[in-house]
Amino acid sequence: MTKSLHDDGAASVREETVVRKEELPREEAQEEELSIRPVDWLKMKLGVPAHAIYLGFGIQKSGGDFFLGECDVAQKSEGWLWCASVDGARRFVGWREVLTVAERCAEAEVVLMFDYGEEVWVFPAY
Repeated sequence: MTKSLHDDGAASVREETVVRKEELPREEAQEEELSIRPVDWLKMKLGVPAHAIYLGFGIQKSGGDFFLGECDVAQKSEGWLWCASVDGARRFVGWREVLTVAERCAEAEVVLMFDYGEEVWVFPAY
C-alpha cells in the first residue's frame, strides 16, 4: 500500500498490487526494445525484409526522378550533380549532415535507402 496526497491535502490509501503486476512485463518490454538495433527497428516499421542492407540516407528531388550525386558542401548547390539512378547517389551516414545538405537543395527530400539484393528501395525519411 502507498499514501497519496490529493489537492485537498487529505491522505488516501490505495493498493499497488496492480502496478506491481504490470512492472515486470513493462521492464521486460523495455529490455527487449533496448536490445533492438535502430536499423532493425526501422526495418520493422517500414516493412523492409531482414535480409535488406541499410545503405544510409540520400537526397531525392521531389517527384523521384533524380538523386543527389556528387556535391562539395563548400560550393554552391547549383554546381552539385544529380543522377538518375540511386546507384550513383551520395550516401549520408548522419541525420544532421543530410538535413544540412538537403536544406540547400530546392524541392528535395531526405530518403532512407535499402539494398534488397536485386534492387535498391527508397523510403521518405520524414
